Amino acid sequence: DRKKRMKELEKEIKRDYEGELTKLSFTQGRILIKLLDRETGSISYDIVKEFRGGFTAWFFQGIAKMFDYDLKSEYDPEGDDKIIEEVVKQVEQGNL
Repeated sequence: DRKKRMKELEKEIKRDYEGELTKLSFTQGRILIKLLDRETGSISYDIVKEFRGGFTAWFFQGIAKMFDYDLKSEYDPEGDDKIIEEVVKQVEQGNL
């Protein structure tokens, strides 16, 4: 039952967002992955693994590595992701 529900959710997400997601630049995609981690508390690798399975997560991780990115990296609001965090806070406060 859970697997069936996950497939339904995946279809909904594709239907609603696939067009917009395929238009993202590489940098925008990296930021989206960081924001997913920030909002869910789960790294992208684990999200893919949960929805699509271990092999698919491993495959996507390999593709990400070819572009010098890591789906297993965690959101770091005090370090590497400090600028993203500042922008998000400004948006949340209604300043942007």
